[in-house]
Amino acid sequence: MRIFSYDEIDELGEGLIRQYLGADAERTCCVDIEGFATDYLKLPILYRSFAEQDTDKIGFLADGITPLRVHEDGSPCFCIFPKGTIVIERSLRRENESGRRRFTISHECAHYLMDKTIPAAAFHREFDGERAYTTEDFRSLFSFHETLIDRMGAALLMPRFMVHNVVVMRSCAGGIPVFGDSVMRTTDKLRIKQMANTMGVSFSAFLIRLRELGYLSRRPLSEYITEEMGLSQDGKQR
Repeated sequence: MRIFSYDEIDELGEGLIRQYLGADAERTCCVDIEGFATDYLKLPILYRSFAEQDTDKIGFLADGITPLRVHEDGSPCFCIFPKGTIVIERSLRRENESGRRRFTISHECAHYLMDKTIPAAAFHREFDGERAYTTEDFRSLFSFHETLIDRMGAALLMPRFMVHNVVVMRSCAGGIPVFGDSVMRTTDKLRIKQMANTMGVSFSAFLIRLRELGYLSRRPLSEYITEEMGLSQDGKQR
């Protein structure tokens, strides 16, 4: 895989989505990522119930060689899918799983695009904070390669120009304040949630993308304590 900078990845993702959408690009606020995969990249999408021992695995890009363990007719079996087939965990088809499904598809599209020089089977895995991982598991989950793939997946699902347009629509172009490392006003959280819904992604995914693209403005935590909580330096109500 060629190594790209984050700026290069964001530019490539934007260019690919603009090319896919054509004249409709500036009028679109939510990428049809399934259409991008099937119509633009020509990658078929199938939904199956995964039977892998690693329950973090919810997406798969087939290489035509590596088997995927799925449930067929009620029993687990190994299946080899044609090269370039995206296989998604069937439970993600539920309406309340739309954000996870769309990000998983964009992740597999990113694998296809970033690994074109060295085609290989690739899984999309989600980190489970309650699970005990081996050292090898951590290497796989948090490898530099997967970090770049995730960035490309985000660039496809939330391209720069589209995020900018949505941010401007919500009058947030001047920056959304974050106090300290992570404290935010309830009104700002609501605006982020509304923008995330417009783009068809989760709150957490959109928040990460806003941070990546520089739309979060860091402010001192003391400012939140004083102005939002109304407490003076000695803890008394102002």
